[in-house]
Amino acid sequence: MSTTIAFWIRKLSVPIFLIGYLGTANQVQAQVAEIVQNPSVNEDRVTLRIKVTGSDSKPLMGLDETDFRLNVDNQLLEFDPTDWRSPQETEPPPAWILVLLDMSGSMSKLDIRGTTKLEGAIQAIREFLNGLADRGPNTMVSIVPFGKPGQGCEGYSVDENSLNKFFAANEFKLQNYLNNLSKLTPCASTNLYEPLGRAIRFLGNQNDSRFIIPEDSSQPTPRLSVVLLSDGYHTEPNESQDFEDLTSLIRRNPQIIVHTLGYGLTPEQLGEKYRLGRAATRADISSGTGKVPEEEFVDRERLTEVAQRTGGIAEFSGDALAIADKLKLFLDALLGEYEITYTEPNADRGSRHTVNVAVNVADGTTVESESKSYRIEVFGRSLPTSTRFSMVLLVLLALGIGGVLPFWFWAQSLKRELQDL
Repeated sequence: MSTTIAFWIRKLSVPIFLIGYLGTANQVQAQVAEIVQNPSVNEDRVTLRIKVTGSDSKPLMGLDETDFRLNVDNQLLEFDPTDWRSPQETEPPPAWILVLLDMSGSMSKLDIRGTTKLEGAIQAIREFLNGLADRGPNTMVSIVPFGKPGQGCEGYSVDENSLNKFFAANEFKLQNYLNNLSKLTPCASTNLYEPLGRAIRFLGNQNDSRFIIPEDSSQPTPRLSVVLLSDGYHTEPNESQDFEDLTSLIRRNPQIIVHTLGYGLTPEQLGEKYRLGRAATRADISSGTGKVPEEEFVDRERLTEVAQRTGGIAEFSGDALAIADKLKLFLDALLGEYEITYTEPNADRGSRHTVNVAVNVADGTTVESESKSYRIEVFGRSLPTSTRFSMVLLVLLALGIGGVLPFWFWAQSLKRELQDL
């Protein structure tokens, strides 16, 4: 027996080590500090925008200036605390947001608070827009209802026209549009992947100068995001293939982040409600089982996968008030960036430098961003201060020798000539 135990210990030691290592790696990856775009340079002043995320890609918003350390050219650099800005204080970068609103028939059902889901979703979107408007004028939003036509229902198609109705977050036309949507009776069926795919293709259009900024441009990179709010699941028969096609599209457009919000009971709550003894699955709504009504099932698994594959956040709730809070979390994820401005200590004209940021997160650990490079342009200091001071002294000395002394000798010569007369 001892020989057998020793044999299996040797066999299992490597797999156990790998499992422990991978588990630790996942924990480390849960917290990330990122310099979200190339540093902005104005003469010798450099500005960084920094995003810090914790578990489930959720933003860490409660940090202060003492939690940040700058490393410029591998040297620790102190910055003035007054040059640090919290996400609430920074001017947000340009952002283009598509809000996809599910208009399937189940959205007319009541949530756990007795509010129709459509009413709860629209009120949450209103609060989301108010939060965006308070943060700055550079955010453009398009609200896009979606739903597949069905018997006696025209549906809500998603095309370039419906996607391209952008307005500033504080624009009254958005509120009027929500008013009109609130008067409708949802009746469509849910096709999740097709409208989401069209939204990603629209924002990923390489020929649209609103969304694509040249690499050498001094303009900030716009944030591109889709917020998907749905209370259902993809009802098409070829779901697996449709999801693979969507996944491929997501990989080709890494600049677009998708946040997903499931509105309904969780699979665990459905399992308890219908006495399944486990969490509900898609199999429980298939034809002939009748265990879970189709209109109550929300595909949390797929919604979570979509968000995670894009670096977005996946949330879930059956409560109208909680839905509004979840959208506020998306707001922080979209615009929650810290800002640090500092003076480049070696701002020689044309010189190149690198910078990275180390951040102390709430649990006492430190996460470090990847390095970003930048270049001091022609308006930077051309020479160090000591060299420029020496040059000024040399110029003054040259002027003295070449200008003042000859004039003095000439004056003395004239004076002697006058004395001889």
